[in-house]
Amino acid sequence: MKNNYKLGNIEVISFILLVMINKLILNVPYYIVNLTGSGSIVNIIYIGIIDFIFLLIIIKLLNKFENLDLLDISEFLAGKKLKVIVGILSILLFMLVSFITLIDFSNVLHTIYFSNFNILLILLLFIIGILIANIIGFKSISRTATFIAPFAIFSVIVSFFSVFNNYDLEHLTPILGRNYYTTFCLGLTNTFAMYIIVYYYFLKPLLKKPEDFKKISIISYIISLGLLILTVTSMLTLFNTTTSSEPINSLFLLVRQIELGTFIQRVDSLFILLWIFSIFSYLSFVIFIVNRILRKLLNVSNEKMLSFSTCSILFGLTLLPINVSEIHFIENTLYKYIILGFMFGLNFIILILANIKKLRGNK
Repeated sequence: MKNNYKLGNIEVISFILLVMINKLILNVPYYIVNLTGSGSIVNIIYIGIIDFIFLLIIIKLLNKFENLDLLDISEFLAGKKLKVIVGILSILLFMLVSFITLIDFSNVLHTIYFSNFNILLILLLFIIGILIANIIGFKSISRTATFIAPFAIFSVIVSFFSVFNNYDLEHLTPILGRNYYTTFCLGLTNTFAMYIIVYYYFLKPLLKKPEDFKKISIISYIISLGLLILTVTSMLTLFNTTTSSEPINSLFLLVRQIELGTFIQRVDSLFILLWIFSIFSYLSFVIFIVNRILRKLLNVSNEKMLSFSTCSILFGLTLLPINVSEIHFIENTLYKYIILGFMFGLNFIILILANIKKLRGNK
């Protein structure tokens, strides 16, 4: 059974913001601060402008293809062979993202909160929840994401302002970081932090109002960038992370600093419960995208039944004998450059060539 549910503007923005927030929950802010140090805020503004210009170009290129996603455009450009190649690469990317997110977050839960539980139980609970959500349908996933997103945004804002008095502004100097080369040249790799751009390539056919695609993209991008700036600023001014040898989960550390008096204790427990639902909604959405790509490649009629295969593969990946240090290495090297290659390389080239072909065809 194919999914016919179309997303409203608020639902789409909620999904994009959940993607961003889940990157903030994990280690993206750490990798930015660890690379550019006190120049991180300047670096984020710098990469934010670059990514925004790039996003506007993508929107312009996608405008020529009404209600088509990257796979459809690939087929228009070079037939089914290119569509299959792009589809397989997209599935590999989304499965890698899901694997890293699930294993990293589960390790944090196991280490900080549920050390008495076997980590496999935590992983299995997530997998079962993702499977049930996709079997129930995309509408339920979107409604859950729309409900969770405002609270998740609120948690980031509260985390920033609740510990504001403890910030050490000396960590913001020198404002341009260690040197110009690190902040503006090496810091270009931090463009991967706006990973949300990858999802814009696949969103258009899901929209109830495709004509609002530009507005949705710009609004969700600006809010996401603002949340990234808040989190990195908090991390940089509250913790001396530039000398840390192991990645830290920024928001976990921030919420554990929050004190709201004796009436409200263990605020971090409330936040972790919220973030569990946030991760769950995000992963359910990613698996839905994977199922949708598979349906287009395999031409199957029942999209929901693919969830059994995709969830089984995801669970199988989490059973690989990889430790936390290796996961962090993958995040900071392989994962980062795959994202950059996907955003600024393959996908972008396909869009440009498809636009050239369409322009010649019209002439």
